Amino acid sequence: MKTILQALKDEVHYKLSSGFFENRLLERELNGNDECTVEIFKSKPFKGAVADCLRSLVQAQNYTEGDVSMSLSDKKVEEAKKLANSIYRSIGEDDKCFSEPTVYVGG
Repeated sequence: MKTILQALKDEVHYKLSSGFFENRLLERELNGNDECTVEIFKSKPFKGAVADCLRSLVQAQNYTEGDVSMSLSDKKVEEAKKLANSIYRSIGEDDKCFSEPTVYVGG
């Protein structure tokens, strides 16, 4: 048996605090201690929680938490943005990951 919390952690692939994962599940009205079923795994709330976690990685590209340090390359950040936004669109939500504005000087 796998809990919803463990399934979410496995989907994201990056170490974030358990509290952060739990908060995303609560926001999506899921109980992390419940058993993860196929129905939950394919549900809009679970997919939304995955996208929310990916968005957090984009927003905090480089961080240190305890003994863990994480840094995403520009390529990985773009992949996370695209994946998160595609998940948001698939569950009927607006894109929530936006590229940094580009400023051109001169010419």
